Amino acid sequence: MKKVVSFSGGRTSAYLCKVMIDTFGRENVDFIYMDTGAEHPKTYEFIRKVNNEFNLNLTCLRTDFSSPLGAGNGFKVVDVNSIDTDLKSFSEMTYKYGVPYIGGMFCTDRMKLVPFTKYCQETYGRGNFETWLGIRADEPARVFGSKLYKSLKETIGLDDEDLIKMYSTNHIDREAFFVMEECSEVKLFNEVCRRKTSGIRYMAEISEFEKEDVLNFWSEMPFDLDIPEWLGNCLFCPKKSDLKLAAAQRDEPELYHDFLNMIYSDSVRHDNKTGHWSQMYRGKKSLEQVVAMFDGSTGDEIKARIRGTKVTNTGSCSESCEVFVCESNQQDLFK
Repeated sequence: MKKVVSFSGGRTSAYLCKVMIDTFGRENVDFIYMDTGAEHPKTYEFIRKVNNEFNLNLTCLRTDFSSPLGAGNGFKVVDVNSIDTDLKSFSEMTYKYGVPYIGGMFCTDRMKLVPFTKYCQETYGRGNFETWLGIRADEPARVFGSKLYKSLKETIGLDDEDLIKMYSTNHIDREAFFVMEECSEVKLFNEVCRRKTSGIRYMAEISEFEKEDVLNFWSEMPFDLDIPEWLGNCLFCPKKSDLKLAAAQRDEPELYHDFLNMIYSDSVRHDNKTGHWSQMYRGKKSLEQVVAMFDGSTGDEIKARIRGTKVTNTGSCSESCEVFVCESNQQDLFK
């Protein structure tokens, strides 16, 4: 069974690469990065440095959007030294599908899940690989998905430490679920078992590191991901808070205008089946409308508000976007 790390480009995911090598041996682990072309330039610098530092022999994938609509997409293997904030893959996606938007965030699926899954199935064969994600021991809500996490805590009464321990061991205590033999508890048990056998594994299973531990690790390394958390993920992702988007615009005005030019392009698909740039963001706002909400505020004032609202805490949209986790957290609990 090949162990495959889905490397997101964030600090925790990068630390997972080292842990996997230390735990299982370099020859037993492969590393894959799925590129959108919309990350911060320093993210790409960090990816290359991690690749060299840990000798990952990183496979970089971009989705091939050249097939006709309805025929599915393929993937392209690209050189790690060629990936950059060129918006190329993102632009190709919008030409075919339109822009992603709140309520229709298909971008993670099209640009990350599809190329990763197809590459792994072609390379290792169906059922012959495990997918490892950089989810820490202090992120049980990301391990289980927000709805399942809430139900487990409220129905069973387990705390965060119990939940991570339950997930990281090979045995699930049935009695913890069936104290009252209620149907809801049976569904919870079945959902946890389904997730444990899905082929998706987490750093929390092999490392007790929490967010502060990861930050300390990188502070002692000769390099780090040298960006604040609001610049992580695709720079102007609709899933980011309004504050983070405004802060990103203040920090990177040129990249902001590049992104606007891309989504305003005549090449972007617009019809009654697609989203539109004018309603991509929360409250059906355009990116310019979101940024305009903070007219009169300096970048420092916006960043102080970000820190005050704690939207960079564990579980928030921070420095990396994990494929599979983003998808599972949007699903209904018992589907």
